[in-house]
Amino acid sequence: MSITTKINFMLIAIFSIALVFGGLNSYFLTEDNARQQVTDQAELIMQEALAVRSYTVNEVRPLLNQLGDGKFHPQTVPAYSATQIANLVRKTRPNYSYKEAVFNPTNPRNKATSAEEKIINQFIADRGLKKLVGTQDVNGVKSLYISYPIRITNPKCLACHSTPQNAPKAMRAIYGDKGGFGWKINEVVGTQMVVVPFTLPAELARKTFFSYLISLGILFCALFLVINITIRRMVLIPVARITRMADEASKGNLRDPEIKVSGKDEIAEMSNAFNRMRRSIIKIVQLLRKMQAQAKAKA
Repeated sequence: MSITTKINFMLIAIFSIALVFGGLNSYFLTEDNARQQVTDQAELIMQEALAVRSYTVNEVRPLLNQLGDGKFHPQTVPAYSATQIANLVRKTRPNYSYKEAVFNPTNPRNKATSAEEKIINQFIADRGLKKLVGTQDVNGVKSLYISYPIRITNPKCLACHSTPQNAPKAMRAIYGDKGGFGWKINEVVGTQMVVVPFTLPAELARKTFFSYLISLGILFCALFLVINITIRRMVLIPVARITRMADEASKGNLRDPEIKVSGKDEIAEMSNAFNRMRRSIIKIVQLLRKMQAQAKAKA
């Protein structure tokens, strides 16, 4: 087996080991980074929803209440406004969904699922819990979620959610008097959730991972080529030349010129040593030929 083949096998073995460990580490890092990126984007949508709720309470509701038309305007409800805005956002970010899930909602579309009820119960059990980030199955798809508690802190909310009798007639005419009542101040009644299918961060991780593998493969091929060319020019060709000249010298052919030496590396030292040995052999051969000539002359 040639030196080149041995070196190539060694390089391939080193690259394979580096690829396995580096690939696994890269995959976990890219998956974490992708998950963090998606989480940050989901957090941004959540903050937008919170801002819309605050804007609705402080800006929209007072203006619509001044109309005095006796009608109930859903636009005055923070949950309604936040959900509508989130639905508009979904047109450009279809993978993201926002929901205000409630045990006992006024609007049936806000009814909490069994998985969402478990999250709400966690907020109820731990009053100091401000946010939950986790995964759950949504229609058989693993999804990442960010969840905030919906806690009744504004007494004005009880005007619509304490008892049916106290709620506006116009609201009951739209939603009925069965849901959204019996709420109490400082009570956790639901959760705001932004949900993203886990396939999104997984897809981002895979794309980044494969890009890394392709880049690493190209880098290895380039290094492989450079190393082989360097070894061939700096080691194999000079060694082959020395080998050929040594073989010729063993056959008595000493007419070839000496090896030209440049540099001060090990190959250069070996070439100089070979040239010295070759000069010594030439002198010995010349001396033997002279002695043979003298012996013939005496005979």
